[in-house]
Amino acid sequence: MKNIKLILVLFTLGFSFAGNAQRDIVIIDKGYGSDREVFKKQPRLNDNTSIVKFSPLQMIVGEINLSYELQTSIKGSVEFGLGPTISNIGFGGQSHLLNPWGGTQQETAAMGFFASVAYRYYPLDETEALNRFYISPVLKYRMYNFGLNDLANGLDPIRGNEVNANFTFNFGYQVWVSKSFALDFFTGIGIGMETVNSAYSQGVYNPITLTYDYNWKETSITAARYLFTMGIKVGIGSHK
Repeated sequence: MKNIKLILVLFTLGFSFAGNAQRDIVIIDKGYGSDREVFKKQPRLNDNTSIVKFSPLQMIVGEINLSYELQTSIKGSVEFGLGPTISNIGFGGQSHLLNPWGGTQQETAAMGFFASVAYRYYPLDETEALNRFYISPVLKYRMYNFGLNDLANGLDPIRGNEVNANFTFNFGYQVWVSKSFALDFFTGIGIGMETVNSAYSQGVYNPITLTYDYNWKETSITAARYLFTMGIKVGIGSHK
């Protein structure tokens, strides 16, 4: 709950800053009567056509989130994400010990990866892509790998994984703090599938030796889930 409150505070500050950094129109009156002149100052829009980004809050779930956004039309862009994942860290440290008879396994951290692709549409009339409000459908694939060690029966270590296939529909606001530095605030909802492939050690009674023979019993659980996402990305822009 504290982390959700912190993210909401960041969003509030970010959107307040964005509103002050890019005002819609400023009217300047000079003169009176027939000599009156009106000058309209348009919002300062950045002319960058691509951005390299990093999403620091994703480290909370064990994900080093790097992405690249490229303008493809006046109102549209595509964004590609790729990076490593680390299991058993922060809020990404789920336990997959599925032994119902006792805690005889130890789960260890391992490296995985994620990949994502998104299309972004910037609908505001006075702006081009990469500037201000956008909507974005996002497809994302993420894998957490982990190791399993048997602590009681001497079985060789094996590996398991958790796989997520997600679709989210995001809303966001991208503001340029300077000519080359941007802040990208976003939130979204979606659905996804999660599959956990794990194992636990089991003992099978051997009537010949009158002892138990132990082996790994593999398990696989797949479930659908609703998703809610929220975050901020920091980016460095460039143009051709």
